[in-house]
Amino acid sequence: MTTLVMFSGGLDSTAMLVKLLTETPDELRVHHVTMVNREGRAQAEQDAVESIVAWCKTRYRPFRYSESGLDFSGLATIPIDFLSIAYVACQVAIDTPGCARIAVGTLARDLDEVKRSVSKTQRRIFETMYEVYRARKAGEERVEWVYPVYQLSKAQVASLLPAELRALTWSCRRPVVTSAGYRICGTCKPCRFRREVAAALQISL
Repeated sequence: MTTLVMFSGGLDSTAMLVKLLTETPDELRVHHVTMVNREGRAQAEQDAVESIVAWCKTRYRPFRYSESGLDFSGLATIPIDFLSIAYVACQVAIDTPGCARIAVGTLARDLDEVKRSVSKTQRRIFETMYEVYRARKAGEERVEWVYPVYQLSKAQVASLLPAELRALTWSCRRPVVTSAGYRICGTCKPCRFRREVAAALQISL
């Protein structure tokens, strides 16, 4: 079985990748979407993704890695990531022979009622696009969306990762550019979550 892993380089998606690498025999295609928007996080995420992919290939087992990009820098608003990911996932699934599953690193605690509705919309968009593809060219009859870390807390996610790998992840939505690269803003929601988890587990995040 081939599983397409939609990978952002954050704590959740990295924990998901480690679980799939260590707990399943699946062939993995790990795909990162460079999301350019006015938050300015694309390069910081890209740097984290490249470091994590290299680390995991060395420590765990081989997997295929690919990436693509979406540029929303001309928009004043921030597009909904879930819907953008659905679009890209469909294209990459079509490009992946034998792809039967798409794995997403979503946690239950991160989904309020609005986002739960968006998540359903995400799958519906994918299914509609994939039906068009199957009408044109034979593909997998069914592609399942799976959420390997859905039931975990942030603390459990962080605990799954070796300290060295944890340090490579990036979560900040609004990084601050410095002469040395990037630093976290410390105020966005992901930054606050990381700070809470670090304090609770008495670890560095």
